Parts: sequence; C-alpha cells; structure tokens
Amino acid sequence: MPPAGLPPELADLDEASAALFRAFGQALRLHRQFMTRGLGETDIHPGQAACLGVLAHHDGIAQRDLAEALHIAPPTLSRMLQSMEKNGLVERRDDEADQRLSRVYMTDAGRAVAREMRAAMADHVPVAVAALSDEERVELARLLDKLSASIARSLGDDAPDADAAPGAHAGTEPGGRGGRRAGAAGRAGIGDEGTR
Repeated sequence: MPPAGLPPELADLDEASAALFRAFGQALRLHRQFMTRGLGETDIHPGQAACLGVLAHHDGIAQRDLAEALHIAPPTLSRMLQSMEKNGLVERRDDEADQRLSRVYMTDAGRAVAREMRAAMADHVPVAVAALSDEERVELARLLDKLSASIARSLGDDAPDADAAPGAHAGTEPGGRGGRRAGAAGRAGIGDEGTR
C-alpha cells in the first residue's frame, strides 16, 4: 500500500520522501494557480510568461537557446512564439551574422507585460514566504537548489539554469509545457527549429 495520497506505483516510497513529494507538488500547484490567476487578465499562459521572463534577461536570444533555457522542444517553442507574435509580444529576426539562426526579441508590449508580471511577483513573494523565518527561507532555498541539481543531473544537464528563466519556474511544470527533448538527440539539438 503506497503512502497516503500517492499512486500505487510509488508503494515502496518511504514516508519522508512521500511527505516531501506531496508538499512539493502542492506548492507547485498553488504557485501555478497564482500565476494563472495573475495572468488571467492577459491573453498569455504561464509558459509564455516564462518565455518573457527569459527574454527580460536575454533579449535577442537565439530561438534554439530559448527552447533549451525553457526546457521545451523546439517545435513547442515555435508554436508558442507564433502565438506571442500574433499578440504583439515578441518578434523573430534573422541573425545578422548567421542567417540560419532566428533570434527572439520582446516588443514594447512584451516588455510591458513582463513589467506587470514582475510587479505581480513582487506582491506575491512576500505573502508566499511570510510564514517562514529568514533562517528557514535560507535553508529552504539551499535544499531546493540541491534538489534542482539532483533533478538536473538525472535529466543529463550539467546544472540547473538558475538565471535562464527567473519566472520560468513560476509557471512551468517539471519538464516544461510540451515536454523536454530526450536523450542524445535533444542534447545534440537534432530537430532544432531555432535554425532556418
């Protein structure tokens, strides 16, 4: 019999790991609900919010590098960018030095939405962590960094890309919307639609 609240496939999971799994999952679901509610007045979904979060720090990033930063497949990113272009949030341009590359830039409208998202996060974070002491916040951050590094290793990444998507973590599920490129093909960039 699995620990309470877990599927039968996890029957061998110890109680401490089960409690962590439940708590982590609940925190992710609640954070996603917050992001969805906060974005409700816009026409963007959390994955697009994550994309704007990356672009806020790396405007003009190559499309293939953006897919990697978001941990989504290039075709998934391509569809997302088409929608975001239609809504006037981003634009894609050929790279000046290498016409095979497509670079992604935020528009003024995209920057305005990114500012709104940062303001919403600035309001949300203090409320979300209010129940934790400063010491608990530091310890939780340390433990989550350790967990992230372990998960990244299991995915074959060298390390989590902490600055790639400040906000990307906000609206994405593990593996990102649309899945993650798998195995050697994904790491080698096979099928990368970031090139033209």
